[in-house]
Amino acid sequence: MSRRLVVVGGNGFIGVQTVRHAAAAGWEVLTVDPSPPRGRPDAAAPPHITASITDAAALTTAIGDFAPDAAVNLAAYGEGTDGLASGAARNPGDAVDINIGGMVTLLTALRDADCRHLIWSSSSTVYGPAPHIGADGITEDAALHPELVYGATKVGAEHLTRVLGAQWGIRTVAVRLPLIYGSGRWYGGSQDQLVRFVGRLVSGAPAELHAWTNQADWMHVDDAASVLLALAATPRAAAPAYNVTGHRSSLYEMGLALVDAADAHDRATVTATPVGAPDLPLMDPGLIEREAGYRPAISSAAEGARRYIHDRRHDEHPV
Repeated sequence: MSRRLVVVGGNGFIGVQTVRHAAAAGWEVLTVDPSPPRGRPDAAAPPHITASITDAAALTTAIGDFAPDAAVNLAAYGEGTDGLASGAARNPGDAVDINIGGMVTLLTALRDADCRHLIWSSSSTVYGPAPHIGADGITEDAALHPELVYGATKVGAEHLTRVLGAQWGIRTVAVRLPLIYGSGRWYGGSQDQLVRFVGRLVSGAPAELHAWTNQADWMHVDDAASVLLALAATPRAAAPAYNVTGHRSSLYEMGLALVDAADAHDRATVTATPVGAPDLPLMDPGLIEREAGYRPAISSAAEGARRYIHDRRHDEHPV
């Protein structure tokens, strides 16, 4: 009998890949998202419920009928193409409703359906601006001092999932994600320059990138999906939150790697600049490596760039 997984936010950037990876791994999947699936109807696509995470009646019915073994929550408030952090800053009330209130609604539906396992996407923004730390990065026991509305909602959701999960017998795991990149990222947000640059590289047009040189943690979207599913499938993970990373690179290094991958040296320029980097901490992923045995498949800018360019050239719905 196949395992059942509900993916809330299943039509988003990370959600689409999570659903694909889950189906390939043999999960029976239900997606819940306020937007319908993109593209042409596909008889092989998993069942979908068009609903917001705040719709208690829809979630209770859908999850109760489906009876999942585990849930992955990727729902987050966003606005247009500006990204999650910008959207939350402009509309903090809406961000709280979705990112915190929606989590309570989901946990209630999972409790009522006797689903005892929730994996969900938190963020490195819970730590606040980049602290002065060593090269190995910040660990999960560091204090949480968010200075963005988005990060504050993630901290609130982490506390609530831990408290309600303990009360209701639901094992909850927050996955603190870094910068997530790859094909299918339809919004720019903090990666607006990068998304536009890749689009021009794969179209054959001249391309220019003014790229910051500070180091940041990155993770390819395929690895983001795989770590969520690894945690959904294993009983070994015991921590309430895990840092995850793919590789450490500057945007400048990413840009050069993308030019190499696209073989676009004759029409692409990458210029280094010391400003513009996101003020995010570098994270230590050692805990998830030790407790869950997880390591990313894409561990360098060069590998990530090759996958990004390949997927943008071949995906049916690249953005």
